[in-house]
Amino acid sequence: MKHLSSLLSLALACTSFCAMAAGSPEPAFRQVYDLNKEKVDAYSKQVAADWKKLPDIWQKSPVIYYVVPAMSDIMRLPDSYPADGIPGGVVRLVASRGEFEPGSIVLAPRANVDSFTLKAADLVSKKGGKIPASAIDIKIVKNWYQGGSAWYGYFADGLGRLLVPELLLNDENFIKADPKTLDNYARCSNEDGTVSYQWISADHMVTNYHWANQAKAGLFRDADKLMPVVLNKNEFKQYMITVQVPETAKEGIYHAKLDMVADGKVIGAVPLSVRVLPFKLPLPKTNYSREKSFHLCLYGTATDEKAILKNLADHNAVTPMGFPRLDPFLPEKVDKDIALAKEVGLRTDILLFGINGCGLITNEKPNQDQQRKLDQLKDMIQKSAKQCQEKLGHTNFYSYGIDEGGPWAIRGERNAWKIVHDAGGKVGVTSYPHKELINALDYLIIPGAPAKHHFDQVNLFHEMNPDGMCGWYANPHSGPENPDYFRRVHGYQAYKSNYDVSSNYCWYRNNWNDMSQPEYGLRGIIMVYVGRGHVFDTLAWEGVREGLDDVKYASYLKDLALEACKSKDGDVLALGRRVLAFLTYTDEVSTGLDSFRLECINHILRLRAALKKGN
Repeated sequence: MKHLSSLLSLALACTSFCAMAAGSPEPAFRQVYDLNKEKVDAYSKQVAADWKKLPDIWQKSPVIYYVVPAMSDIMRLPDSYPADGIPGGVVRLVASRGEFEPGSIVLAPRANVDSFTLKAADLVSKKGGKIPASAIDIKIVKNWYQGGSAWYGYFADGLGRLLVPELLLNDENFIKADPKTLDNYARCSNEDGTVSYQWISADHMVTNYHWANQAKAGLFRDADKLMPVVLNKNEFKQYMITVQVPETAKEGIYHAKLDMVADGKVIGAVPLSVRVLPFKLPLPKTNYSREKSFHLCLYGTATDEKAILKNLADHNAVTPMGFPRLDPFLPEKVDKDIALAKEVGLRTDILLFGINGCGLITNEKPNQDQQRKLDQLKDMIQKSAKQCQEKLGHTNFYSYGIDEGGPWAIRGERNAWKIVHDAGGKVGVTSYPHKELINALDYLIIPGAPAKHHFDQVNLFHEMNPDGMCGWYANPHSGPENPDYFRRVHGYQAYKSNYDVSSNYCWYRNNWNDMSQPEYGLRGIIMVYVGRGHVFDTLAWEGVREGLDDVKYASYLKDLALEACKSKDGDVLALGRRVLAFLTYTDEVSTGLDSFRLECINHILRLRAALKKGN
């Protein structure tokens, strides 16, 4: 009966949020959370002590801030004191040309504020360089309720709900998190101009609930620009500050101040400093071969929406799975997709699964019906190969086989795979490494995160398929919100484990409810959330971008070190060897990635100077 009452109260809450009268404005709302009183009593004293150490300008301010690591594995909750933060500090970023680099602050209010925002200004250098304020993206980090395994886990726990930071929003009111019922409500911008809120936290025990009706994603949209937030006394609030360095930016140190505006008055400013490096990072390469690219190719990235594709490109996912897609019967659509891919910055020199699949099982000597299906597949693959050659100048496409097929499937697909190979293409599939059975496979995606016990399997596959690619997915699936965790496994850990691809499942789908999922026993297993014409970014997705940047820095550094090792200058040769030793013995599991990045930058600058690389 207690549980039934709880469900009824949730349903009534849903009704009250969703039944706003047509034409009525969005109701006033002040997001509050259930704070731990003992923690508040303890950290309020610490915050007061920090306050006194700041300059006089802050003593009458209703709020101060702490600079914190952007990619930390610490959950920044409303009642979590930022012990690793610097009160009143400078947000210091280092980035190459064209790179996105995040920073973060946590606000600590000592009084309620009804309207607070940060306002960016142009970044300028002493040499006259400028990075416009439009290149500074500021987002509020929204805390909401997720399954009980949130932050680190991807298994379902719809009843053990946990408050966790995840969404990066322009408008914190897009999500209403209810601390009494531990439910979330998402704002619907209805077609008639009204606003309502939809309950998105039903579990499987709700009568007639179905995954397909859990969210009206077509009605979900964030504000187009950063909106003011409310601040509650003693309740911490986090912002992410991401700078996109223009590819034309001059080397140097750029400074700006982000005004803190509370209830219409400027109460202080956050100093922002960006060091722009004298180079642009090349595309990442694999650890084991300098001739092969390292890819981020995630399940769930097949879309033709420009804003979503641009988001992928901006996060280093320049080889999405299934886009652009070849289709001999829709040549105009193919032309449009290829043009769109090039416009937003996606690669078109390789097509990962943007073609008919080759998951067709036949006997070694096909029977009549099997041969008919093989002939149909051959016709389609050959036409697609011709289209690829004519429109892109290559046949570097991959066709997908049977997903997670066992040895019987691997054996039975050989005739279909041969059709792809005869057309000049390649074959890829998720499967376990079934030893010599996978000798005809060009791209193997092995279930299981990069780990030392998979290292031999990866290397054996490369020995057997020297031109092939090996990727990973799952364990963890997408789902954990921890940006440090996802930065590591999708980036440097995968790179050092000799993978060619991070190909996790999945990136994006209509799946807002972490309490009720289509895959039994799993969480939402997504990295971003569906919106109308855009995606809602998350901490984990920002972590993945940083992970690929780590790979870019490591692979560029390795290229420079290998070049130095060819030098006849003994000092340059010795430097190259020391850098290779640094990369070899840096542990991908335990090394602090922020420190590793700075060491890479230091070595890159030294090697560039030794090799006399220009700007």
